Amino acid sequence: MIKKIVISHYNNLAAILNNNKIQEIVTINNLYQVNDIYIGTVERIFSSINAAFIKLNKCGKSGFIHINDIKHIKKGKHIKNIEEILSINQVILVQIIKEPTIYKGPRLTANIHLHGKYLVLMPFCNTICISHKIYDYNERTYLHSLAVLLKPSKMGLLIKSSAEGIPENVILDDLDDLKKQWNFIEKAIIDNYSPLLLYKDENLIQKIIRDFYENNITKLIIDSKEGLNELNYYLYKWNCISTSQNTKLQLYNQSKCILDQFYIKHAIENALKPKVKLPYGGHIIIESNEALTVIDVNSGSFNKSGNSKEAILKTNFYAAIEIAHQLKVRNINGVVIIDFIDMSSQGDQLQLLEHFSKLLKVDNAKPQIVQLSELGLVELTRRRREQSLQELFTNNKNFRINSTERKFVKLLKNTSKHYNNKLSNYKNIKYLFFNKQFKNKKNKEYIVLKKKYFKPSKTFTPHYFNYIDDINPIQLLRPKVNYIIPLQLYFKLVGNKLTVI
Repeated sequence: MIKKIVISHYNNLAAILNNNKIQEIVTINNLYQVNDIYIGTVERIFSSINAAFIKLNKCGKSGFIHINDIKHIKKGKHIKNIEEILSINQVILVQIIKEPTIYKGPRLTANIHLHGKYLVLMPFCNTICISHKIYDYNERTYLHSLAVLLKPSKMGLLIKSSAEGIPENVILDDLDDLKKQWNFIEKAIIDNYSPLLLYKDENLIQKIIRDFYENNITKLIIDSKEGLNELNYYLYKWNCISTSQNTKLQLYNQSKCILDQFYIKHAIENALKPKVKLPYGGHIIIESNEALTVIDVNSGSFNKSGNSKEAILKTNFYAAIEIAHQLKVRNINGVVIIDFIDMSSQGDQLQLLEHFSKLLKVDNAKPQIVQLSELGLVELTRRRREQSLQELFTNNKNFRINSTERKFVKLLKNTSKHYNNKLSNYKNIKYLFFNKQFKNKKNKEYIVLKKKYFKPSKTFTPHYFNYIDDINPIQLLRPKVNYIIPLQLYFKLVGNKLTVI
């Protein structure tokens, strides 16, 4: 099995491939994203459902929080009314646990979790948890003992499955980064007003290595030399590469866009269409709505088997394989109802359900089959966190697939044009202030900013800056860890009386 990750650094998109078949699409949501941390303000309180709406920014959607997600704020154990905990205009620290939909805002929690490669730091929870994916008893005992020694006072730790077999010094460094991140958040709360975004996972490469990189990954392909250096940095920082592993890093430098070369654009275009063809003539129809997705299985021109009973069972088996794949690629979540082709035999129905259950076990979103209804409909639920592929590439409230496809194709065409001229045109936000004209408000003179070289002290440099190339040494929004924002240093150098024209 050949498993690899293809990263388009210029398009801010990645794909996980298994035997050259795309299994999952990973991208960064610019507005609301899981694990983002905000200073919010209580906007409305609904005591009937014990919930409140939290204002996160000036123009975006308000977030939704339930009383069960603010347990650490409770002053008494028997508080059952949210009005006893929250009040209008109260400032509260919250984190996004579910991204918004077309009609709903993000789901929030006040129980903050800071995610590292091997650990999850829980500042408001004084417990130790070990991932259920670590099955070896001795390893679980060892990691629990290590967590007891490392756990900060009055904080909780969750040991992730990726920590199995990792040296203690690497785990300790991961914990040190998380504690520094929390220390920055605590200071930022004091110095800033709500609503305000405090922390955001906006580095695609860091997210890929932290959340998706596994030992069975054989190759990492990226279309940027700068991104390749970042890959090396995070892989060696988290001790992901050893002599026993055969993971290869490859820089893609061909003229053809990497999204076209590995058929990622083609796969996303197909994933935005409702009809998916099955082998030997069958097909499925996928229709998604706000809270429900309906999948209809049709035999079409399937005629491989002369026995109609056997043909129906084989079509349903092929459909189950494709549905399990489409759930991951499209990131379909919520309630899903599947209308397989009717089978009169109860044995065939149980055989299909067993086959379908095995296919769903490899899905990290943990789909759960609820039941096979009397009408022959399979009902299942899939955990929602990130937005679906359809929500990411559409602003149309009615989910019109045709307009979605046109928008996506236009987007990729534009990025492909810029890709061919990537050596002379940097599109990243960190180069925004270079070679720009500024206007002084007092004397109305124009100032042209050339490339600025900021050289901090030797003790400051290795901790907070990561120099990748010689052309643009200032890494304004790419510090070693995400809890530092050195953009303020640049403003001090340029002067706060300059405005971009």
